[in-house]
Amino acid sequence: MNYEDIHKPVLLEEVLYYLNLKKGDIVFEGTLGGAGHTIEIIEAIAPTGKIIGVDLDSKAISTATIKLKKFLSNLLLINDSFANISGILRELNIKSISGFFLDLGLSSIQIENSGRGFSYIRNEKLDMRFDQSSELDACDVVNNYTENKLKEIIYKYGEERWSSRISKNIVSHRSLKKITHTGELVEIIKNSIPAQYRSRRKGHPAKRVFQALRIEVNRELDNLDKTLEDGFKLLKSCGRMVIISYHSLEDRIVKRKFKKFSGRCICPPDLPVCKCGAEKKARIITKKVIKPSPDEIRENPRSRSARLRVLEKL
Repeated sequence: MNYEDIHKPVLLEEVLYYLNLKKGDIVFEGTLGGAGHTIEIIEAIAPTGKIIGVDLDSKAISTATIKLKKFLSNLLLINDSFANISGILRELNIKSISGFFLDLGLSSIQIENSGRGFSYIRNEKLDMRFDQSSELDACDVVNNYTENKLKEIIYKYGEERWSSRISKNIVSHRSLKKITHTGELVEIIKNSIPAQYRSRRKGHPAKRVFQALRIEVNRELDNLDKTLEDGFKLLKSCGRMVIISYHSLEDRIVKRKFKKFSGRCICPPDLPVCKCGAEKKARIITKKVIKPSPDEIRENPRSRSARLRVLEKL
């Protein structure tokens, strides 16, 4: 089987190199997605190693079960949030892990085949939930949040300079008709950004708003913060955290946490006395962030914004 058909993994060689795996290791992969990295990790830790593959999307778990059935003896597949790493390991009676890996990007399967409105290219129902049992979806956010609340999340999570105009136009549009599909939302966003600025943008005009809605619906940044804290506690001495992020908000959290774990103060610079209690418990392996090569970007354009950081526990 060609595992490239499952999902094209980003920075694959770098991930395997920096995880520094050995036979028999136990690895926590909190973002199973299309299982693009999984098979290579299994080969590095087989025959006795285990990978705990976690995903909030039940479709990702069922796909991995089918596609990786040959390797199920090395796989523990869990339909849950990576933020529950402590509970997951407790249920599995696993005390510690040798490696911790997150690829925070959406898999091709989620973008192209989920039908949940992750893509601004297709006209699909506004949903954006990884966990289909969750009550809040993107349709709720778009149609029920106040104008100020919409402005806040679009600016904060999307870093969108036109957040005020976009939120105002969303509220105006929904007063006449409920916004239920991505196509409607994309048109509202396009019409909210002046043409001269829209034409100069890199990427799709709706990209930042869709990012903001997805983060809000799935509490992505809160979950990332929590799982880095809990995951570090469960990491063995000399075990490594390898994180791939795709936008500045995620990367900022990872960078800040790594600084804290490595003993560097993360308090605001104007604070006269350190309050964060920074204590050196790890060393940062990647002094500079690792980015995809030009060749990888040509082969897989979605890797363009990937940023990899690595930490090793003392």
